[in-house]
Amino acid sequence: MKIAIGWAVCLRSSGLVLALTAVACRGALAQNAPAAPTVLAIPTVQAPPPLDPKADPAGWKDAASVTLPWDVQHQKPASEPTTARVLTDGANIYVRFDVRQREALLAQQHTNDVGDGTDDEVWIDLWPNGNSGFYYQFAATSNGTHFQYSSENTAYSPTWTSFGVASNGGFVVTMQIPLKIMRGGGAGWKAQFVRIVRSTGERQIWTYGPAQTNGDDVTYAGALSGLAPAAGLRPRPRVALYGLGAFGSSSSGLTTSRIGGDFSLPVTATSSIYGTIHPDFSNVEVDQQTISPTAYQRSFSEVRPFFTQGANFYENLDCDACPFVAQLYTPAIPTPRDGYAFEGKQGQLSFGAFDAVGAGRTDGAAAVTYRTPDSHWRLTAQTVAANLPGITDHVDVTGLSYNDSKHTSAYFNYGSDSGTNVRDGSRAQRYDAGTFLYTNTFGFAASIRKVGAYYEPVDGFVQHADIAGYALYENKIWLFDKKSWLNSIQFGSFLDRYHDNTGALNQTDTTIFLDVLTSSRIDVQGTVGASYLLLDSGVFTPISQNGVSATWHSGTANNPGSNGYHGSSATPTTISWNTGRFGPGRVDAWFRSSTMRAGPRGTLSLEADDTRGYEDNGRTNVQWLERVGYTYATGRNSSFAVGVRRIIGTPPIVDVRSLPSFTGAWNVSFAYHRRSPHDELYFAYGDASQLSTLPQFILKYIHYFGAEKGT
Repeated sequence: MKIAIGWAVCLRSSGLVLALTAVACRGALAQNAPAAPTVLAIPTVQAPPPLDPKADPAGWKDAASVTLPWDVQHQKPASEPTTARVLTDGANIYVRFDVRQREALLAQQHTNDVGDGTDDEVWIDLWPNGNSGFYYQFAATSNGTHFQYSSENTAYSPTWTSFGVASNGGFVVTMQIPLKIMRGGGAGWKAQFVRIVRSTGERQIWTYGPAQTNGDDVTYAGALSGLAPAAGLRPRPRVALYGLGAFGSSSSGLTTSRIGGDFSLPVTATSSIYGTIHPDFSNVEVDQQTISPTAYQRSFSEVRPFFTQGANFYENLDCDACPFVAQLYTPAIPTPRDGYAFEGKQGQLSFGAFDAVGAGRTDGAAAVTYRTPDSHWRLTAQTVAANLPGITDHVDVTGLSYNDSKHTSAYFNYGSDSGTNVRDGSRAQRYDAGTFLYTNTFGFAASIRKVGAYYEPVDGFVQHADIAGYALYENKIWLFDKKSWLNSIQFGSFLDRYHDNTGALNQTDTTIFLDVLTSSRIDVQGTVGASYLLLDSGVFTPISQNGVSATWHSGTANNPGSNGYHGSSATPTTISWNTGRFGPGRVDAWFRSSTMRAGPRGTLSLEADDTRGYEDNGRTNVQWLERVGYTYATGRNSSFAVGVRRIIGTPPIVDVRSLPSFTGAWNVSFAYHRRSPHDELYFAYGDASQLSTLPQFILKYIHYFGAEKGT
């Protein structure tokens, strides 16, 4: 459930979770589940099996075969049969899924790595180094469109093969996964097979155990034998060189050309040095602009490759029902001239460090995390430093967390900031402790925290400093039988109370929310409550926004123990309305968006949002955001997108002393992207991430020498 004022709350987060979700984040008890993982012997064959999904299944007769008997989303046996077959030829892993499905198939995506989470799909999880080391996931939809992920690198994009075909009553997917695109350190392999039915939320898995709710949890994964030792999977160096040409009008000064590159040099089987020289961030296509009313500074997602590559190694701190506090928030770091980093895993340790060298400044961070072999305990230490002209800043943070993987988790974090901006070192600390109690349909979180007035790292993000108090959260989910018109009902509440260093109350939030999801994927949500914030002027002002929203073609029901997993749809339509006292008046906010199919490979997205601030002095501030986007899957590895956005009007104010500021900005951008195993081609106009586009065309070509992108 979103709080429209922008107050971010994180439940069982690891890293930068930016929204209060309507779910808890752990727990379930799979009754009569096996206590130990299954061991699957993988046969080795001389000739690969047929990858044509229409081919006779007899070509896979030598494969090891398993079924997916458990629906971890609803904590009961799977309602439909799924069989996975797997074998190897010593260089590749071959997988075939045979799926029976009575529900209508969702197969709307046609370009690899675009639109994951919207269609029916199957995947295999692999841990070449067992409970330690890196995690890999290879997923494909019923038409063969595929996606891949790895804890090694958020930009993990190697070449592998998948095919899919729908049949009467189901579909078949085949995969060929090269062993060389994964990294291991010598321990035994573990794996999990997963199937998702998007329309019902059913998540089938192969091996499972008591308290499991996340199907991708290595603790419950099965062991594999017969595969090449992970120690033999030695990574290769990678060098990516790019050439870029930018073309603008003769008077604009935008015409330029440049070259640069990224590199990655393996140190061990599970660690690497990587860096960037003269980095290029010219194809930032993520539009994060919004006019949602907020009394807090907005945060944005990082999109620059140098910083996203190592993001998994930082901010590994748990936080229950907490505001957004990040010691490392890389969007605060300007694009560097050069960047160098080291990251990897060794046994139960994971570690990362980077140095970003810019114009007159350097920014760096280092982090190390230790997990016990049973994954119950985790200890994290992190340091971040910024050196700017006239300013230095250094922040250290340590976190200890425990999770019994059944019903209980707890954590404690401590941080300390020092530097030029810290005028009182005794008020530059962060203390945070909490616990989370859960079952598969209920969660309760309680936490206490103190964030000093000068705990505001230069390279970090602290949504509200100078707070001391507590927060509580609870969520209850009722799941219904598939024959019912209801899919689920969720009811929850959130409460926090914080005081500043003088003892004055400086923030309160009270929210009750209800979410009703039907079997036909109509989702209706509602919130009631009140929020207040102490302004710098000393006024304790309301910043409340409550209302209702309805979504057609929504996703599937949440599960408190699914790590925030929520099915989604490629074509949702949402209308929401929120209202409430906001500073010196009342604000009404409408949000309207719809995504629809435009032909078999095209998608059209429309959005029209407006906020109306009615101040007590009679003045009205109105602001509009209008957005249109069109994407077309030109091929399995290429796509075209065009977008137009306009923001006009005056946003609502939260402080009576503030003067209204009119905003008028257009942004038009389009981009074509094509990828092959060792090459990428971009052609773009503008930058969708900016408020206004510069009149500039960009042509960029990248070639990868050695290993492929993200490996």
